[in-house]
Amino acid sequence: MQKSLKAVPLILIGALSVGAMAVMQPDSPVMDPADAPTLAPVVVPPLEKAETHVIRRGETLSGVLARASVVGADLAEVLLVSREHVNPRRLTQGAEITVRRWTTDNTPRAIEMRINADTTVVLARNEVGWHSTLQLTPVEVDTVYVAGRIDAGTTLYESLVLDETVNLPVAERVQLASELGSIYAYTIDFSREIQPGDSYQIAYEREARPDGTARSRRILIGEVVNQGKSYSAIYFKRGAIDGYYGADGKSLRLGFRRNPLDFMRVTSTFAAKRYHPILGIYRAHLGTDYGAAHGTPVYAVADGTIAGAGRDRGYGNVVTIRHHSGYSSRYAHLSRFGKDIRPGKRVKQNQVIGYVGATGLATGPHLHYELRLNGRPVNSRTVKLPGAPPMPSAYRTEFKQLAAERVALLDHALTQPRLAKVRSNNNASVGGI
Repeated sequence: MQKSLKAVPLILIGALSVGAMAVMQPDSPVMDPADAPTLAPVVVPPLEKAETHVIRRGETLSGVLARASVVGADLAEVLLVSREHVNPRRLTQGAEITVRRWTTDNTPRAIEMRINADTTVVLARNEVGWHSTLQLTPVEVDTVYVAGRIDAGTTLYESLVLDETVNLPVAERVQLASELGSIYAYTIDFSREIQPGDSYQIAYEREARPDGTARSRRILIGEVVNQGKSYSAIYFKRGAIDGYYGADGKSLRLGFRRNPLDFMRVTSTFAAKRYHPILGIYRAHLGTDYGAAHGTPVYAVADGTIAGAGRDRGYGNVVTIRHHSGYSSRYAHLSRFGKDIRPGKRVKQNQVIGYVGATGLATGPHLHYELRLNGRPVNSRTVKLPGAPPMPSAYRTEFKQLAAERVALLDHALTQPRLAKVRSNNNASVGGI
């Protein structure tokens, strides 16, 4: 009985609560949500403003900062702390200087000096004065696929570089074309063997910056179809092995590269008798002339020792290199010599030994290149050159596995429609994979 009496208050409380809820619940909404009042947007003024200045020709850092109204004690301290990471006197034309100021009193808060695409010196002011830090541009590693076909009247270089519709920075296209030319320099003579209808495809890895440019790149696999025959180039690096190999494991590198330039045109061939355009007489032409722009890098065709580097009458500036197995090479009409090129100096294959010019008896910029065997001139474009050793047996199994993966990478890229977002007039396409 007592338990029943104790339960009565609880029942009454519950009944009152339900009743209250019924009374307080409105039959319909007091106001349509669409008619509810809204707050006006709150505009917050920016705390800082930024202005970017570009160093002009002959201008110093102090000059551009003064032009940006950074003067007095601020200027003196900024120039002092910036020396921790960069010499202010060595900033070149085109370097960007960004000054950030507080909007309240227009005083400088920070200064960013973009030294190059990868490095920015940040100067900031705190309670005790100015301090500097070095900021590296972040990069993201990605893999890019590029493919195209060579049309009549064009070269592989033009197909890859001069097509503005290919969605890559022009500098990257130039470097990519140069690297492709170096890889196949021992296999295909791009100056005379490329035909209309030939094609290429490349998968390469790069470190991409936020602005779309790349800091570095490496072609992982390339394939050039030349006159119906496919030539693969697969990058492989293990220990001392570092280079490009065909699908069969044979090195694409020869003991001698076929040409001393990456991309060029042949203007005069090896001949026992040729009319000299300046002397006006017929005489032997014991080399090959390559037309190229003034300043184009000239590469050593093989490892060797500099036998001569200097002026030689009608040849102008000449470099002569002595190689192994009785070979020697000669490079004439150079505009200038490469760094530290002097007699007795050892050079490596593909090292820059000079630059195309028109010194001596020359009607225009070109390279006269000679190859000799035991002192006897040979035609560098037709002579059979010694090859490099094949893949060592210890790495063949690993290489076969890697080659299969790289070939599958190209096959996968070809089946992805999104890779062909950009297509040029010569059927070049580019995309990411």
